[in-house]
Amino acid sequence: MKQLSYKTVTLLLLVAFSTTILAQKSTTESFINKAISNFVIAMESNNPGVVESSIFISMNMKYQYPYMNYTKLVNKLNELAANGKTPVIRYKAQLASLYFNYFNIFEDIKFTDKENPDYYFRQISEKLEQQSVAYK
Repeated sequence: MKQLSYKTVTLLLLVAFSTTILAQKSTTESFINKAISNFVIAMESNNPGVVESSIFISMNMKYQYPYMNYTKLVNKLNELAANGKTPVIRYKAQLASLYFNYFNIFEDIKFTDKENPDYYFRQISEKLEQQSVAYK
């Protein structure tokens, strides 16, 4: 039970913290860097839901603040893509890594519905399929 409450508290803190970050318009660079560090830590959780939420919320942060330095976050996403605890985490981390690294391809994806994260992963996947067809 103690472990469950720790996971729940972690998830609640992550959601509260990310909501605060994304709601502010005049966010400083140091504040965003702290958020990036917290997302990296959250992605190390043993709770798959916390990891998946962190991946999604970090993509939303990239959408909101596209020109920040996300190197630490991308490194963590690449690590999760290779060694994530579940196939879903590995898949979402790989899509998120592509989103961060090739943002110009995905910049028309607008993060407006926070209730349906899978919709955005599907949009990234579909965009990649369109790109591969266009290059053939």
